[in-house]
Amino acid sequence: MSEPEIIDESLPKGVLGYTDGVSTIWLDDQMLEVDRAIVLEHELIHYHRGHTGHCLTVVEYGIDREIACRRVDAEALGEAAAWSPHPWVIADELDVMPETVETRLHMLTPAERQALDERLVDAHWA
Repeated sequence: MSEPEIIDESLPKGVLGYTDGVSTIWLDDQMLEVDRAIVLEHELIHYHRGHTGHCLTVVEYGIDREIACRRVDAEALGEAAAWSPHPWVIADELDVMPETVETRLHMLTPAERQALDERLVDAHWA
C-alpha cells in the first residue's frame, strides 16, 4: 500500500481528520502541531487498515487506546503527573493531547496503576 496524500485544510467544526482509506488523509489546518501528530497517527491507522467510511465508536476508541499506549510511557506519565494533576499540563509535558493522557490513564495495568499511585504519594500537589 502506498503512502497517502496528506491534505491540510479547514474541516467542519468537530472534525480533526478523516481518510478515504484509499489514497488521502485530510487534517484540519487549525490544529496545534502536537494535535496534528496524534490525529495523523490515528488517521494513518485507519488508512492502513483500509477503513473507507465512518467507523463504529468501539473502533475509534480502540485506535485511541493503541496510540495512548504507544505514546505515553507509564513511568513518564508518573513523572509528569507528579508536577500537576491536570491532564492538559501532563499532556503538554508529554507532547500529546489531553485526551491521550486520559485514555492512557484508563489503560493502565494494575501494576502500572500501583506504580503511579506510589509515585504520586509525595507529589507536591497531593
